[in-house]
Amino acid sequence: MTTKKDTFPHDAEQARLDLELTRQELGETAEALAGKVRETAHTTQRIAIGTGAGVGVLALIFVIVRMLTARR
Repeated sequence: MTTKKDTFPHDAEQARLDLELTRQELGETAEALAGKVRETAHTTQRIAIGTGAGVGVLALIFVIVRMLTARR
């Protein structure tokens, strides 16, 4: 059985090394999460632009059809 005493760093140097490794891991995790946020934001932006363009095209078609039917 592993006890808390067995897993905790035994001296200050081991504690500093453990702290530095933990900081590096947290930094990598933060970078990965930031990348996912950027990716999601980019995808959301692309969807919004596509939706806006689609609505614009539909509005234009509606106006053209109204103008053509009003002439008759």
